[in-house]
Amino acid sequence: MSGSRRRSIPWSGVALTLACTAVAYWQWHVSVLAQPAAPVPLSVYARQAYYTTPVLNFNGQSYVGLVELLEPLGTVDARIDGKKLKLKFGAPGSKEIELQFQDNQEKGKVKGSNIQLAASFVVQNGRGYIPLSGVSDVLAHALGLPIRLNAAAQRLFIGDVGERFTMELRPGIPSKLFVSFDSPVNPTVATEPGHIRFTFRKDPVLPGVEHANYNDSVITGARFTEHDGVGELDIRGNAPMMANFADAGRTIVISGAPAPPPEVAQPIPPPSLPAAVEPPANQPRPAGPRFLVLIDPAHGGEDNGAAIAPDAPEKDVVLSLARRLQRELTNKGIASSLMRNSDTAISLEQRAVTANAARPALYVALHAANSGHGVHVFTAMVDAISASSRDFLPWDNAQSAYLESSMAVAGSVAAELEARKLPNIVLTAPLRPMSNIAAPAIALEMAPPGENVTDIWKPAYQEQIAQSVAAGIAAMRGKISEVRP
Repeated sequence: MSGSRRRSIPWSGVALTLACTAVAYWQWHVSVLAQPAAPVPLSVYARQAYYTTPVLNFNGQSYVGLVELLEPLGTVDARIDGKKLKLKFGAPGSKEIELQFQDNQEKGKVKGSNIQLAASFVVQNGRGYIPLSGVSDVLAHALGLPIRLNAAAQRLFIGDVGERFTMELRPGIPSKLFVSFDSPVNPTVATEPGHIRFTFRKDPVLPGVEHANYNDSVITGARFTEHDGVGELDIRGNAPMMANFADAGRTIVISGAPAPPPEVAQPIPPPSLPAAVEPPANQPRPAGPRFLVLIDPAHGGEDNGAAIAPDAPEKDVVLSLARRLQRELTNKGIASSLMRNSDTAISLEQRAVTANAARPALYVALHAANSGHGVHVFTAMVDAISASSRDFLPWDNAQSAYLESSMAVAGSVAAELEARKLPNIVLTAPLRPMSNIAAPAIALEMAPPGENVTDIWKPAYQEQIAQSVAAGIAAMRGKISEVRP
């Protein structure tokens, strides 16, 4: 963790500084426009989770990390032996299996059986990568499940998770197109003249009817495509359209948008005092608060964080812990979300803005260290203020109104760590973005359990920490304020 120093610029140098800044910005802007788009990650849909994993290019071929591919599905213990990757994988309720691959070889072993890859296995920077075209065969042998891979669209389906749909146009005034799914879906919706598009990123939607044409005055056709890690349903029409969700999110109803009513001048009523009106007893109440834990694995992208071990950058260690913590919270019936679920770069400002927009009941930042032992639990080093001042919080001190709750959560987590005989200590530190978070917030720094630094990767150790943190949060659920969505 590092700070920054401010230095003054003489007034005589201000004009030169601004000129240089303008030139630098122009050069940066041109270079950004000239750069190719960032690679699209592989979207993975499984019963255990939806997640993404980076796609890299080696020798003109697309590759994905084997550990990154398997880790969200169970426990992974991997090591590089010379130029060979030896990996043990255990899915919940299944026997542990072994996989072996060697750098620059097109053959490997899965559960003791030989498997042929479409291109050579790659070992680079202490990590192993398999060609994207070989993912289906490797996972089918390892998991014993049906695998569907659309390599061009960067979408992978593990097991029977595919969600197909049906479409039915029902004539009427207006006509309506019913798009029906077996399970609730939550797409993003975008409209433009002649189109209304539904983008399914986390929903494992597969082509049901790839395209259809309709002889209708408003809705003229529909087409489903897969691209860039998403599924997209594009409804075409001759007039503005609108969408409504029905059957608890299992059905989307598309129809023509109603024409706006003509403007009518209304008489201005005389001023009067507002009367207190009680809502009818049978009127449904607004949705109550929800308890959401936002998990923020530190670093990502070009920011590797600390070098925990030669093949274990901090960004990978904390992402592994974050996924385990999310599973433990789910097991306790607590909703949670990951700030990042892949090797993505997020600035400190972006983390704070995203966290405050999500309005979580609790924010948990995760770090790792290659020195010390056990777990360090941090709260922000800010001055506490009264709850009545929460509407006027400065950015650099947003955590101040929630410090008391943050300290209570930190103590609860420390007590659970102590109960599992895990070394721990509660500290305060001037950490960003935690000091900018307008919600109870803690940070965890996971250090090795003993003298062997690589033990920080051990699944059993990370599971103990995840279980302790989840239990500590669960114990505080009724004692810290929930926030409304």
